[in-house]
Amino acid sequence: MRLVLANFNNVLGLNGSLNFPEGKPLLIYGANIAGKSNIINMLRYCLIPKARERKGYAEEKRLKKNELLLRKNATGSVEICFEQNERLYKLCYFFSRKSKNVSQAHNLFEAAPIELPSTDGERIEALRRLEWKDLGAVSTGSLKEKLVDVGVYPEVLDILFSPSNVRNFSEAINGSVVRVPEVIATTISNIHDNAGKYLGNLDKLHGVITLERDDQERRMGGLKEQFGRASEKLPGIHPDEIFRAGETVKNLEGLQVSLAKELESIPSKVGEMREILALLSSEKYQIWVGAIEKLLAILPRKEELKGTIGRRDSLEDTHQILNEWKVVFEQLPPDSSPEGLLTFTSPDHEGFDFNILSNPDRIRSIFSTIDEAKDSFRKASEVCKKYKISPETLEINKTIRSYADLLKALRNPLEPEGDPALLSKREEKIVVSIPLDVAAVKLEYLRGIEPVPLIHRPERLGVDKFKKEVSRFQDQISATLAELRKAREELSNARELLTKAKRLRGDLASETELSRKNAESAGREFERLTMEVTNAYHHLCEVFKMAPQKIDLSAPNTVDASFALIHKTYEEARKIFGEDLVHQFEAYPDILAKYEVSGEQGLADIIRKMEGELAGRIEEMSKFQQEYKNVNEWILASMNQVRSIENRIKSTAIVADALLIARAILSRIYERTNVERIVEELAERIENNVESVYGMIFPEDQSFHFEHSGKGQFLSTISNEPVTHPSGSQRAAISAGIMLTLAETFGLPMILDEAFDRIDVNRLKFFCECVSALARAPRGSQICLAGYTSFNIEKNPDVLSFIKDWKTYLVERAEVLEKNIKPLEGFPSGE
Repeated sequence: MRLVLANFNNVLGLNGSLNFPEGKPLLIYGANIAGKSNIINMLRYCLIPKARERKGYAEEKRLKKNELLLRKNATGSVEICFEQNERLYKLCYFFSRKSKNVSQAHNLFEAAPIELPSTDGERIEALRRLEWKDLGAVSTGSLKEKLVDVGVYPEVLDILFSPSNVRNFSEAINGSVVRVPEVIATTISNIHDNAGKYLGNLDKLHGVITLERDDQERRMGGLKEQFGRASEKLPGIHPDEIFRAGETVKNLEGLQVSLAKELESIPSKVGEMREILALLSSEKYQIWVGAIEKLLAILPRKEELKGTIGRRDSLEDTHQILNEWKVVFEQLPPDSSPEGLLTFTSPDHEGFDFNILSNPDRIRSIFSTIDEAKDSFRKASEVCKKYKISPETLEINKTIRSYADLLKALRNPLEPEGDPALLSKREEKIVVSIPLDVAAVKLEYLRGIEPVPLIHRPERLGVDKFKKEVSRFQDQISATLAELRKAREELSNARELLTKAKRLRGDLASETELSRKNAESAGREFERLTMEVTNAYHHLCEVFKMAPQKIDLSAPNTVDASFALIHKTYEEARKIFGEDLVHQFEAYPDILAKYEVSGEQGLADIIRKMEGELAGRIEEMSKFQQEYKNVNEWILASMNQVRSIENRIKSTAIVADALLIARAILSRIYERTNVERIVEELAERIENNVESVYGMIFPEDQSFHFEHSGKGQFLSTISNEPVTHPSGSQRAAISAGIMLTLAETFGLPMILDEAFDRIDVNRLKFFCECVSALARAPRGSQICLAGYTSFNIEKNPDVLSFIKDWKTYLVERAEVLEKNIKPLEGFPSGE
């Protein structure tokens, strides 16, 4: 029990509230007759309902209710809030005086705990706002019973709320302080007697329970084997996990629910998978897959397209060149006019790769043949020009005959015997003319001139010189004849080469035609590839509802950019396809993970594998459906038997555990419910606590001892000599140790009156230090003290250093019948 708040309204003249703090003592401070003892007596009156009167000093007796209201026709009330067992309680007393008698009413209320503010006003308001439940303790007896029920024992509070700091010492000496509350003692005695009887019965019952449990566990093992055979074909169902001790029925029920869901869901799942299968084989997916696969087949052909463009352009260039050559070579001069070769210019063929042609040697030979023909004709022309004749065979032959005749004439020269004649040239012919006078005399000169002229030695030349000249002329004419014959040969060779070149023009024409056909074939191949790429791209865009962009496949440098655009469109289409598949297979993430659509794997292959996966699952579900039914039927048929066995196993286990627990508890109860032993243990704790508190207040005194002599009686000794009348300070220390033990044992607060009057002034600092330490300790007792003596407090700095940290309330007497309680923020100066 921890006091929370005490509110006094016109009772014993008291007005005001006490807010009990946590972790520090509470000091009721005030001058003599200010009303400090009235507060303690009022708390005793309310929390210790009337039972029996005590003998002793008058201040130790319970107040009479007619003393509570001193004015006529007055009313008053007391409200005490405390915390116990994690609940809040409020004890309310209401007093009313009419004429000479005072009447009273009281009740006890309960509320859920809350986090209480520390300041007085906020705490009072918070408690006021709580919803309090009326416990109906309207009579003195019922109030005492309720307090005992919640663990607040008035008999113990009678000791702890002490009006005299030395009273408990005298009770300890005569053995009356160590007692068990009467209501507890009666209950304990009955429990002790019954516990002994029950222990004997428990031993007999334990053997019966053991046999019963073994039999039921054997039967449950047989059911487990049956279940294992029924479920052996189903994955994920393990009999060991189902048949767990105490959980078999729950697990079977859970499994039955799962099986029911599976059986219920199988048709829909199979239907769903069949729908997906239908979609995978639908026209939509066939078109999608076809469009993507078609474009996928096109993408690797970029280099082929670029090569086709290059081959087409190369063949077109070759055809153009060959056609130009063909046109030029068709202008070769006729065989009868080989002189035309001198003005004929062969087309440029430097840098041309003849190896690309089907017959490179023959086409290349056209140029070499013409060059050779031109060279031969040029050589023949040069000779003919030298001898001033036309570069014609006839002319050359004629000239050769003339020179041959001359050479023949030179071989047989004549001596001069006839008349002189004249050689002259007329119209490019050599003619012989006879002087008239000679002709007139010798007319025969005009009738029979030899066609071949003869040579004769002039008269001016001698014979030897003439021979030399004839020999020189012979050599010269022979050389000329050789040149003319060579020219004739070169001319003939030129004509033959010209003829050959003309024949080779047919090969050039064939090559030109072949190049045209190859160029056209390459063009058709380019158009075909271009059409395939364009159609595949536009078909993909149309199928997947994407706007097509312009692509240019006309040149190698535009093909790369166009194919990059096509590939991007292809990836977008795969993405659309993949997202659609993800949507369809969102209930089957494992299949999606197994067949990654975003990769480069063929979609037709992916679809085929997904179809196979779904078909396999449909077949597997059909098989499982019957197995699920078999297991479900087994559960339906065996559930009652399993439930019965498990309940009996649980019951026997519970009873067995209960027997063990009960035996342990009853044994403990039997031992712990001995009232005499309880008294002895409480006395031992009192002895230890008194020694501890005394040692804190009298640290230098090692001679004093407070010992339990038996049956709740104690003996005080100094240096092993009994002391029947210790000093006031010693008795106060002993009383504090006794109260601390009772407060700890029963979880109740302790209130000390006259503390600062009974303790020697030189011991007060030790006493305050001890009280502060006890209040700060974890789960420490709640401590409240009353005091005023100025010399002991305000003028004692050692004491003041401790008390300034306590929660202090000042009680002031405003007039004879009015005593006000208010928080004290600071003590008066000790001057």
